[in-house]
Amino acid sequence: MADSGKYSEEIKYLDEIINLLKNKLEYETNQLENQKSDLIESRREMWENTTHSSADFDKLTDFNQYLSALQAQTFTYTELAKRILRYEKMLESPYFARIDFTEEGYDDTEKIYIGLFNLMDDETHEIKVYDWRAPISGIYYRNEIGPVEYKAPAGLIKGFVSLKRQFKITKGKMEYFFDSNINILDEMLMVALSKNMTSKMKTIVETIQKQQDLIIRDLFNDLLLVQGVAGSGKSSVALHRIAYLMYQGLNLKLSANNVIVISPNPLFSKYISNVLPELGEENINEYTFENIFLKLFENKLSMKTKSENFENIITAVSEEKRNFLRSYDEFKGSFVFLNIIDRFIKYYERKLVSFEDVYYNGKIIEKRELAKAFLLSGKLDMPTGKKLKIIENRILEKVRNNRIERRNKIEKIVNELNNHEFEIMSFTRLLSAKETQALTERLRKFTELESFELYKKLFSDINIFKKISKGLDLPENIDEIISCTNTALGDPFNIPYADGIALMYLKIKAEGCDLFSDIKQVVVDEAQDYYHMHYYILKDLYRYARFTIVGDKNQSIEKSSELPLHDDIISIFNFEKSSKVFLNKSYRSSYEIGKFSAKLLGGENSTEFFKRNEEEPAIIKSSSISNLQEEIVKTIEKYSSQGFSSIAVICKNRKEASNLYFNLSNKIKIKLVDYLDYDSVLEGILILPVYLAKGLEFDAVIVYEANNSNYNTEFDKKLLYIACTRALHRLSLFYTGELTKFFE
Repeated sequence: MADSGKYSEEIKYLDEIINLLKNKLEYETNQLENQKSDLIESRREMWENTTHSSADFDKLTDFNQYLSALQAQTFTYTELAKRILRYEKMLESPYFARIDFTEEGYDDTEKIYIGLFNLMDDETHEIKVYDWRAPISGIYYRNEIGPVEYKAPAGLIKGFVSLKRQFKITKGKMEYFFDSNINILDEMLMVALSKNMTSKMKTIVETIQKQQDLIIRDLFNDLLLVQGVAGSGKSSVALHRIAYLMYQGLNLKLSANNVIVISPNPLFSKYISNVLPELGEENINEYTFENIFLKLFENKLSMKTKSENFENIITAVSEEKRNFLRSYDEFKGSFVFLNIIDRFIKYYERKLVSFEDVYYNGKIIEKRELAKAFLLSGKLDMPTGKKLKIIENRILEKVRNNRIERRNKIEKIVNELNNHEFEIMSFTRLLSAKETQALTERLRKFTELESFELYKKLFSDINIFKKISKGLDLPENIDEIISCTNTALGDPFNIPYADGIALMYLKIKAEGCDLFSDIKQVVVDEAQDYYHMHYYILKDLYRYARFTIVGDKNQSIEKSSELPLHDDIISIFNFEKSSKVFLNKSYRSSYEIGKFSAKLLGGENSTEFFKRNEEEPAIIKSSSISNLQEEIVKTIEKYSSQGFSSIAVICKNRKEASNLYFNLSNKIKIKLVDYLDYDSVLEGILILPVYLAKGLEFDAVIVYEANNSNYNTEFDKKLLYIACTRALHRLSLFYTGELTKFFE
């Protein structure tokens, strides 16, 4: 603990920083008010002095000048508002660490204070607090006391760290500080991890570990692949990495519009939505594959959600049915099926495009000639749909070149007719336009590529399917899969999830896609639940992006065989620079909950647990469902009285969760989280199916009906592992009948 001299020194510095912040806040707030008045006045002037009609061309120049000035003023106003928000956050806790650094070749020792944002004294131009993302701040996360070096814009800086100090400042007041010789003293991490959950994911800038910092600050690799155990902070690290990359924005030319997160579901997107704003950055686009599907197909088709797919697998009436559903998904997401789609597109080009003779103005373009031109275009590295459009445009260009000659012919014919009552030129133009329209419609019968129809065609003739897939390793139940697919594709607004993903791949390959050409950074979460097909889609959609992909192979619940999270993905993207990183230390759960949950992994487990000791998990048997539900209510009340605000009752599936909610909702204030309603706020007492709990965490978790009939297969064991590893402080498993064999 600090002596009185150190304490008075730090209190004096804190007072100086708080006063500086208050002065800046007062000045910037006045500036904001002035900017607001100027902005309102500029808008009024523009409204009064410029045209309100696009037809008034003379005044459009004036309008553009006003608009340009207004945009500049709006930008200044927005930046001011952002700075004010940052200063307000800093007033709460201006910094959390200090290092004393002496650069090699110099005698002066700098006191480097590290916080959420930079703070400069405008009079002395001295940086009083460094942003946690600044190059020099990396020393705090990565080094102990002693010789250090870090990369700065000027090059490699070497020096010596003589002090590492950590602070706890709340509401602008010093609570305590201490000195340490390791990265992040366990005491600080213990304090952070002992806090109760909120409804949103928290930032971790005060407690970033060395391995996490290496991931966050990596600017070298095009693909960063992170295998992290449950509770290792992989999702949080990925978001802090985005904040770091955006801080480097001027160098990387990166803004919020250039970054995207691929989330497992909208609930998870909502849960992580607070992290970047807390770090002072704009929120970024968060997409699920279902969102991307709707965007690709312009809402003309719709697919089932991933959550609905999980539900179907979990609630399958028999193990045989469950195995079929998983084999269906596995095949549709496989490299084999991807090959089949590629082969089918080529087969379509050679055999299925129905070219027709084209007649116009007494001339003919034979279908043979069109087919030959199309096949020759196969040398072009472009999608089939675009090649067909080139054929269409060439024909229409010939039509346009002949339209005057053709119109003259039509005019002669019209002149010879006596039984029309129209003006000759108007009637001629009308007939010419109708003729061109009819020709275009005939052309589009063979130049318009419909991906959904093409996908259905692949399965409609089993002989063609088998011919195309010759030499490939098809599953034994391929005939059943084909039959099931034909039935499932009958409803274009209820396409199975696995077919939706495969259809996306076919569309991108056959038609091309330029929707996301501005994306430069992509973060993929819950990577273990995606197949080869997903990654090829991401590769083709985000052709100009770098990737950060995070997941945990132990939390894969959709697939019966694990997609290797490393070498396969690296070979799919085939970047020049890729890296695999492993996060094996879990920080989320107490030591007791962590060790308890790890039993489910058996010998595979290499997880290290942070030593935060709390109560042992409880396993509670009840004689009946009604007794079990009463005990759950009592346990919830007990957890609430202990100060835990975030409590989750995790059920195996949606039906079980709905039934339990119906039985408990009149006894206790509780919310049901459903994949049909993602508007739920993740706070208070929740009931939810296990697959929606993935990626989330709660103060206390109650696992419902952890008996042997509910959890008895290897598949069920992973569900149980996910449920147990959601808990930070308390875990209880309730059951009737026999306890699951995994915890005997």
